[in-house]
Amino acid sequence: MSDRGYFNLLSHLTRSRPSLSLSTFQASIAHYLAHVQPSSTPLAASVVSSPYFRPISYVKLEAISTAFRHAVHLKVKLLKEEQSTLFSCGLTGRTREWVRDVLRGLQGGNALLRLACTGGMLLGLNDLEREFFAPDTHIRRGVEEEIVVSLAEVMDLYCFATSGWEKEFVPTAQGTEGILPIAFLVASRSLHLVASHRLKTLPLSTLATLLVSTIESAFQSGAFLSSLSEAISSDTSARISIKSESSFAQNLRALTASPVISSMASLSGMCAQVLSALSDLNAADAWTAISETMETLNALTTTLEADWLRSPLAALSDEESISPESQELASTMWAILKTLLFTTIRLAQTTLSIVAYTPSSPPTSKAGASPFSLSLTVLHIFSHLSFVLPQFGGVASTSEGGFVELKKVFYTALDILSSDASESSRFVHELHDSFISNDGRSRVPSSSWPERFLQAKKAYVLDCVEQLVPVLSDESIRDDLYPLCELHLNDAAHRETFESAHSVMLAVFASHAQKSGVIRQDGALLQHRFAFAEQCKQPIIVKAPAVLKDTSQNSADGKLNVTQLCLAYRALVRSAGAFGNTAIGQTASEPSEGEAYASFCIDALLHALRSDVRDEHRHRLSLALISAVPSVSLILLPHLLKEVLDVVIEAEDGRRQELVDALFEEIADRVGDDGKQYAMRWWHQNKARLAGVGISESGGTSVVEGKGKARELVARL
Repeated sequence: MSDRGYFNLLSHLTRSRPSLSLSTFQASIAHYLAHVQPSSTPLAASVVSSPYFRPISYVKLEAISTAFRHAVHLKVKLLKEEQSTLFSCGLTGRTREWVRDVLRGLQGGNALLRLACTGGMLLGLNDLEREFFAPDTHIRRGVEEEIVVSLAEVMDLYCFATSGWEKEFVPTAQGTEGILPIAFLVASRSLHLVASHRLKTLPLSTLATLLVSTIESAFQSGAFLSSLSEAISSDTSARISIKSESSFAQNLRALTASPVISSMASLSGMCAQVLSALSDLNAADAWTAISETMETLNALTTTLEADWLRSPLAALSDEESISPESQELASTMWAILKTLLFTTIRLAQTTLSIVAYTPSSPPTSKAGASPFSLSLTVLHIFSHLSFVLPQFGGVASTSEGGFVELKKVFYTALDILSSDASESSRFVHELHDSFISNDGRSRVPSSSWPERFLQAKKAYVLDCVEQLVPVLSDESIRDDLYPLCELHLNDAAHRETFESAHSVMLAVFASHAQKSGVIRQDGALLQHRFAFAEQCKQPIIVKAPAVLKDTSQNSADGKLNVTQLCLAYRALVRSAGAFGNTAIGQTASEPSEGEAYASFCIDALLHALRSDVRDEHRHRLSLALISAVPSVSLILLPHLLKEVLDVVIEAEDGRRQELVDALFEEIADRVGDDGKQYAMRWWHQNKARLAGVGISESGGTSVVEGKGKARELVARL
């Protein structure tokens, strides 16, 4: 090729300090790699051996990778525009030939430069496969193999060259990142496109360890908040200010500028990919690797949490308490914390996937990890990050703004843990001991924690124990779980823990009723049921009066909303009624012990209804009473419906319609088969008394507002 610009480029590539800028180099390399004739091999060889890219830096490697990526785009475009003849190769064949020429030129060059070049080529091919030609494994195979070989050479050169004379020949990096982190950043951009079976030729255990170490170093082992306390002062308006010239602020800016932090998403993805590939290759090594990974993250987040607790920021109730000039630094800090959370989620997700699809920890595993210990470690890691979780709505958020991946990891860890009842009980006991002392009061140091931090931690704990309720023993529920909830059942000032505590109690009642129902259906287990009841000493029912009192008190404005109140009361009555179900030889007309408890719950709410003069509060309690209709047995149903009818008739005209609608919905949609016939007959018998409330008579046929055949059927009976 006689292009003067091409010869000028070759001339500059031979210099260590050329006059051309990096962006000019990038554009020229991309252009001439695509246009040079007859072969691109010499230019590729010149690029990969150029002294201009020494010492190596991430910026230069990123530029050269982008140049080769653009070259693929330009070359494919040129080949597509060329007029092909009958005997010429198609687009795929000519692209394959050009890729082969470039790879020949890269042979023998610096491993790190080759890694950047081939990574860019693979990205370019991946960009164009769908648009120009079908995926061709023959085109990609050589590039993928070269990426793997280059990465292996980099590891061999920079990881294992430990003797003095070998280090003399190892190239150095420009900047503070180091060669290996730079290499991993370059590789992480394209390694996810490499076929998984090719990765098995790499030393995956070593690679996983190095990647985790790189991530740990990037976050400074969790110590990047260690100087936060010294950097904080108060201004004249009592707002907190972060000194812009403090060591903390300077360190924060350095972290933000770090290419490792800015590329943490791809780096953590590469680490997850390596761990997954290792699990397919060697299960024992994979268990060791994921155990070490989780322990590293646990230690990192433990340090981070301790430093955060020592800072005044942990006690802030809102972001308005930070001075305007410090808002930017605070936002930067939270951005880094969120990056750490995302990284943790990515690695924890891979860890739990390996655990879920591997029956048990292999006996040869050096770490001796078990599925339960790993899931516990994941839960502890998120506990240390509980002060960050509210930024995403928490782990149990049902809103659209919730972080889906966070919830997936959280619930997966709890699912694994809940498969072992003893481990679950031990975990709940540990949580109890960390918050509650023997006298039922808050335990130090939790009592000395800032209120905002403490509430976030307790909300996380309550979210954890709620999912474990079905596998907990009665002793664990009574001694460990209930004390965790009791302190928050009436504390509506802290909304998140308030709702979480009530949600846990709902789970307790639902689980109790479900277990009783399963036992009742199996006659062979009836004797076990009575032993079970004696052994637990009525742990649920003993607490029912207190919980009923809490439920009634929490029906006021600003506490439980109507839906939450109805769910709570329905679950309480159902759980109370499930205690002491009908035994062998006992007739259905004889009330059981559970029905007595359920009747007590109903009478207590009726007493609250008759003694309350506040119309809005009475209306809430009336809706709660109606919500209990599907939860009582056939023996109690007539009494409850009679009381409900009186409550509806006595209600104000403006509120009756809502009560009738709620009653109809409970009867039509939620009453079980045992009580459905009686409830429908009762509705027919009392529709005249409800006429004008929610029903109108027309030609002997009642028409109820609503939709669906079920509503019409009930109305006509």
